Amino acid sequence: MGPEVSPQRLETLDQLCINTIRTLAMDAVQAADSGHPGTPMALAPVAYCLWQRFLRFDPEDPIWPNRDRFVLSVGHASMLLYSLLHLAGVKAVNKAYERLGELSVGFEDIKTFRQLDSRCPGHPEYRWTSGVETTTGPLGQGVAVSVGMAIAERWMASHFNRPDFEMFSHDVYALCGDGCLMEGVSHEAASLAGHLTLSNLCWIYDNNHITIEGPTTLAFSEDVATRFVSYGWNVTRVSDANDLAMLERAFRTFKQTSDRPTLIIVDSHIAYGA
Repeated sequence: MGPEVSPQRLETLDQLCINTIRTLAMDAVQAADSGHPGTPMALAPVAYCLWQRFLRFDPEDPIWPNRDRFVLSVGHASMLLYSLLHLAGVKAVNKAYERLGELSVGFEDIKTFRQLDSRCPGHPEYRWTSGVETTTGPLGQGVAVSVGMAIAERWMASHFNRPDFEMFSHDVYALCGDGCLMEGVSHEAASLAGHLTLSNLCWIYDNNHITIEGPTTLAFSEDVATRFVSYGWNVTRVSDANDLAMLERAFRTFKQTSDRPTLIIVDSHIAYGA
């Protein structure tokens, strides 16, 4: 066992990791002269807390069947996912699902963000970059796919699990924004998830009150929490995207909820840290 690390030291390391995610996103977008740095910067603490403390995955085997799934429904924030894959050391596999023994996203790949044939295209592409669970970009598509993934886990568990041998028990996390929840497909998918009581599903809603054309109040004024409660979801809120303790409690609430899907509403400030 190594030396004990003080809480103050851990807090410093946490912040260093979060700021590294932010700076990778900022620098890659700046180098490409194209892209969206604001959401990766704002949600770096959320993604770090999830990947460091809750997400079950094997960096050496990105296609491990019982891994937790992480879907970046806000596909334009792709540098958040590429930063996570790079820092977590996720390895690459080819299109035949053979392990290559190299990083899925190396530092040189990040330098070519949004360039032709880069492993870091502007929006995540399934089977182009190892560790990307599904192609996203059209807002709302990712959260809808995540419902299908949660249904698939339930089906596989019911067919293959045995009392003394559990093959499938993974969770599905989807990171979404205001644009995703404005799309009709997200309403349909959320309603189905609540009806099916998919307790293995967690949506993380980036509530930043801003769109590319201005404040969300231009076109969006509904009570999201109440709508999801009516769908049969468990709804919890994190009032500060930078509060790791609050984020951890919210994720633990999801893990402890066994009868319905969970929506975590995270209040954030776009491009925090700039």
